[in-house]
Amino acid sequence: MNYIKIESKTALRSYLQKFEDKGLHIIALDIEAESNLHAYGEKLCLTQIFDGVNNIIIDPFKIDTYTLKLLFENANVLKVMYDAGSDLSLLKNTADIEIKSILDLRPAAELLNYDKKDLHSVIAFELGIFLKKKRRYQTHNWTSRPLSEQAVDYALNDVTHLLTLKDVILAKLYAKKLFEPFLLKNLQIQNKDYTRDPEDKYRKIDGYGRLRDDKKAVFRKVFDIREKYAKRCNMPPHNLIHKADIITIATDPKFLGNIRFSKRVGTDLIQDILHELRTAVETV
Repeated sequence: MNYIKIESKTALRSYLQKFEDKGLHIIALDIEAESNLHAYGEKLCLTQIFDGVNNIIIDPFKIDTYTLKLLFENANVLKVMYDAGSDLSLLKNTADIEIKSILDLRPAAELLNYDKKDLHSVIAFELGIFLKKKRRYQTHNWTSRPLSEQAVDYALNDVTHLLTLKDVILAKLYAKKLFEPFLLKNLQIQNKDYTRDPEDKYRKIDGYGRLRDDKKAVFRKVFDIREKYAKRCNMPPHNLIHKADIITIATDPKFLGNIRFSKRVGTDLIQDILHELRTAVETV
């Protein structure tokens, strides 16, 4: 697939200026991200655009946040997306970026009651285009460089047909008198506050809500120690200490001796972690 690759703030600014000079106002937009699967933390790894003529790949690792905001936060450019919620949350909480002027087609899939509501299934149903679902890219390490051409093709497939799909879906919504509910759903997506509550990182662990308050205090200390060392090792926290083990440690500190650490963690570091964990459970 032919595409333009943007790898610097100068190149992105130039593209955005040319886009504006042509009087254009709409793009299809998607991102690829890392979310504690291959490395520590969440981060924007790739941005894909189709502007009606060109496929664009933007490497955010080489572009500062301020320049990325010129794209994402430009209210004069309509961004057609599909199921944008997780992308909005990630960008807000990792880079304080808020995507402006979104048209999310996912609510249309709900309103039109498609049997299968994932993007590729909707494209197949409405456009007769059957995109190959390569499962390996659903868990692909988008932090790795260079990106293979196959990975880029996979990423671009999620935007190349969005503008055509948008025209078909909007016409169908209008014909079925569902256009206004669709607009309302989009306003709700756009206006939602995606800022995460700091307590959410604890609450999302199954079993945390059932702990007594004193055990929750132990849990939070153990959780934060795991985060500290996972960040230091640049590894997913669950690879350092499994989330279920944190619950067990909170209820039974003796379990500390049964933790199985990744082979990536050296013996000396393991001793440091265990020392901190023992201190934490003893002082709560």
